[in-house]
Amino acid sequence: MSATVYVGLGSNEGDRESHLVAALAAISCIDAVSVLGCSSLYDTAPVGPAQPRFLNAVVALECDLTPQRLLCILQRIEQDLGRRRMQRWGPRTIDLDILLWDEEDHCVVADANLQVPHLELHKRRFALEPLAELAPDARHPVLGVTVQELLAKLAPQDVRKREALYWPDMGARFPVHEL
Repeated sequence: MSATVYVGLGSNEGDRESHLVAALAAISCIDAVSVLGCSSLYDTAPVGPAQPRFLNAVVALECDLTPQRLLCILQRIEQDLGRRRMQRWGPRTIDLDILLWDEEDHCVVADANLQVPHLELHKRRFALEPLAELAPDARHPVLGVTVQELLAKLAPQDVRKREALYWPDMGARFPVHEL
């Protein structure tokens, strides 16, 4: 059964936008996944230790995989794109997080390796701003409010929309694996 899944992308090392584009291209090549759309890019202050600013976005996927299987594939994409897990909340070439899973059977996942919805989603403007572009009326299955309502409750944070050089527009045609 197909689900609509929202995945957050972030990078704060090297050519951040190129890392996001490479991750999007890899995601678009996953069997049983179709890219439905992507948000604008957002330049954001880091959470955690002092480090370079992040570039963030969210993609909407149609997915026929289980949440755990998609997570494994996303972690492999991170590894293939140079991610090394050395410090919690440290700098990274790419970070891919499942934010929301819009399907009745899997809208909430709580196991040792995966929490859906993302445990910090409701606190993070860098994830909610781009998610609201794609799905303002999507409901947080635990809190029972929409993405737009979550965003309205957040205090200001250092998150700014940024012009893209290579990242596709929200109305771009997919697949993007030719990028």
